[in-house]
Amino acid sequence: MEEELIQIKNTAVSLILDILDRKTLEEVKLQFLGRSGKLTLVIKEIAKLPKEDRPEVGRLANEVKKAIEDTIANQELRIRQLTDQESGERKEKIDTSVPGIKPDIGHLHPMTQVLMDVVDVFKTIGFQVADGPEIETDYYNFEVLNIPKDHPSRDTQQTLFLDTRKSKVVPGEVILRTQTSAMQGRIMEKIKPPVRAIVPGKNFRYEQVDASHGFEFWQVEGFLVDTSVRLTDLFGTIDYVLRKLMGEGIKLKFATTNFPFVEPGVDTYIQCTVCNGRGCSFCKQSGWSEIMPAGMIHPNVLKAVGYDSQKVTGFAFAIGLSRLVTLRYQMDDLRLLTNPDMRILEQF
Repeated sequence: MEEELIQIKNTAVSLILDILDRKTLEEVKLQFLGRSGKLTLVIKEIAKLPKEDRPEVGRLANEVKKAIEDTIANQELRIRQLTDQESGERKEKIDTSVPGIKPDIGHLHPMTQVLMDVVDVFKTIGFQVADGPEIETDYYNFEVLNIPKDHPSRDTQQTLFLDTRKSKVVPGEVILRTQTSAMQGRIMEKIKPPVRAIVPGKNFRYEQVDASHGFEFWQVEGFLVDTSVRLTDLFGTIDYVLRKLMGEGIKLKFATTNFPFVEPGVDTYIQCTVCNGRGCSFCKQSGWSEIMPAGMIHPNVLKAVGYDSQKVTGFAFAIGLSRLVTLRYQMDDLRLLTNPDMRILEQF
């Protein structure tokens, strides 16, 4: 019985010293000292021992009981002190005489801020906003846009294909879209002319990442189809939009280019705002940055979606949104937009 009493004492003291709230302490007290407590039941068994053993076991039982009671009393005092300390700290925290601490409030990412500005500008000139899937089919991403499977321009797109093994999909038919232009076909198949739409979204290409290129980037595709749409309408729209977004003092220039889905095709360049046209790593030392490829929609694209290319014409463009953001805020590296460093993001 002596061993049992010592075991009860060690167990009880160990439990009590770990308790930091009064309710649990009271439960442990009852567990050992209550009417049906472990120590109480053992003490009742002392009467069954031989007479010569009872005095020694009784003294040990009393020592165990006193040790448990003293430990409980000390722990109650400790809990009371901790409670008073926490209460005092809470009173200090709500002291109305102390100036308040302004909490940190987040804000929109610079990409989102510029995108909202782009949408607002286009809405003022009658464009609607559409959204589309980032996982796209080869048909809408290429074929509707007059880019057949053997067209050499596909090599420049560096397409990322989805693994369609163990599925019914033909290999190579499902991709991550390389351009938001893929939405041209989807929209024009459902809407008869006139139509004005922009499509902001993320695109993916297997490209070498550098200061002005990324494998993941944002575009704002836009197109307009109506009767008597001319190339000068495209130039006027581009000039108006970019000056609203970048300021009236920006310098623009256009150059002819070749894209399968437009004829003729043009490239829009903006004087590099990072170096003010002097030449830097962002603009590849040219002083100019390509910002918006565009052109008149190719008749084959209009025919592919069921439009009569003899009655309607249209133009299309694709704003490089990621590049537009970096130029607007004079960043020298497009990768800063995906950098989670708060020292960068807090500046916007």
